[in-house]
Amino acid sequence: MSTKTFAVKMPSGTRQEPAWWVDFLCGWSAGCIETCVLYPQSKLIFRQQLHGVPVKDAIRQMKKEGLGLLYRGLLPPLIMRTTSRSVMFGMYDTYKHLLGCPKDFHGIALTPRHSLAAFLAGATEALLCPLERIQVLLQTSRYHSQFKNTMDAFIVVSKYGPKEFYRGYSLMVLRNGGSNILWFALRDPVKEYLYTSSHDQLLKYTKFDTVVRTPMGNINQKDILKIVSDFGAGGLLGASVSTIFFPANVVKNRMQSTLGTEYQSPSTVFRIVWRERNRSLKELYRGVHLNFTRSVMTWGITNMVYESLRGYFNQMYVI
Repeated sequence: MSTKTFAVKMPSGTRQEPAWWVDFLCGWSAGCIETCVLYPQSKLIFRQQLHGVPVKDAIRQMKKEGLGLLYRGLLPPLIMRTTSRSVMFGMYDTYKHLLGCPKDFHGIALTPRHSLAAFLAGATEALLCPLERIQVLLQTSRYHSQFKNTMDAFIVVSKYGPKEFYRGYSLMVLRNGGSNILWFALRDPVKEYLYTSSHDQLLKYTKFDTVVRTPMGNINQKDILKIVSDFGAGGLLGASVSTIFFPANVVKNRMQSTLGTEYQSPSTVFRIVWRERNRSLKELYRGVHLNFTRSVMTWGITNMVYESLRGYFNQMYVI
């Protein structure tokens, strides 16, 4: 398809902003790939968060349940992650335009309006709470015999009223909004640092314009380094941010793992979990090492795919 299909006719060499749906599409694609690849590891971490058991015990539980249940509950996170990533990137760009955010200065987006745009994008993501709620219920072992599949879980939960779908909503707003502020503010600076550091090191040992032959064609080393930097920046930043908000996820999962019970505030549930974990930060953070390694892969893949697709569309909009 010609690039003229995507942009109005402009003077040669000028750039037009991509259409509004580009960020949504790139985010959706990134979420789809990382969810399918990393779902088993996510389920393992969830078991540790919910039951407070060591990784060996969580693996033993999943082995006992069998391969047939390994991907049980995949549909909700697949729908949720693709939609969530689409909303995260797409709505951040939308809110930036609505709030009249200034151009990012050397990739740093630390102005109050940038932060507000990031928080609002996170709050919009939190509207997907019903999907995360169903995912938690399907992954909770005591409900294996109660729900046949994802649709059945939605039907059963709906009998308790719409409010039941939004347990843990306030924590999701806090988690998503806070995470987005840090993510969008620091993503480009971290990437720039990794790219520059690697570039300087490689220049000592090789000509940096070398072309590498691959089965998919020839790739310039600069392109490879850009992809690696995207992965590294996304992975390191995503893992660090998810570690900061790890306790919020522990409390949210506890809140969402019950059905038809009395509603309790996040602070009440936190106190319950805190007592159960012997008032120990170490036990509260049980599973954080797996969460960190998973987040490196999750956000590394997400950022790499998103940036690659975004770069492709940016080139299409150069006339």
